[in-house]
Amino acid sequence: MFQLDYRRLIATLLPSSLRKPFMLSWLNVLLAPVKCLYIEFLKYRTLVNYKIEHNGQVVHLQKVLNDSFDSTNKRIYMSDGSKYDWVYVFKTEENKPRYLKKIQLYNHLSYGDTGADFQVHIPSEIPIWENKSSMAKFRALLDYYKLAGKRYQLIKE
Repeated sequence: MFQLDYRRLIATLLPSSLRKPFMLSWLNVLLAPVKCLYIEFLKYRTLVNYKIEHNGQVVHLQKVLNDSFDSTNKRIYMSDGSKYDWVYVFKTEENKPRYLKKIQLYNHLSYGDTGADFQVHIPSEIPIWENKSSMAKFRALLDYYKLAGKRYQLIKE
């Protein structure tokens, strides 16, 4: 539908009496900016079609992240977020701290009611961990495709 051949279009729309090599070359030069805009339009169209074809489902989200940041090995994957229960040392109204022996402390995103909904496992060889701009690109891409209200945690492997 969007396949245009400008050389052929010029040749067919030009009257036969004016179809000289100089005139065809001159019209091709005049249409050069239109051809550049057409190429930019085709690139933008493929980008928009790619965005439309992918959504927040895990399979599509993994594919988008792997296509953008790890296209050769496809090592970025996702898992469900961990849902640990809260461990209370004492209730606020009791004001009686207790000794609980040894307990594991987790990140605030690891707990059930306030935790991350999914985890993104990223190998340490992928260069998003080195600079803030690539990490920002990764987070922006992830935020674009994930469902609204879902929280995530990035895990370096």
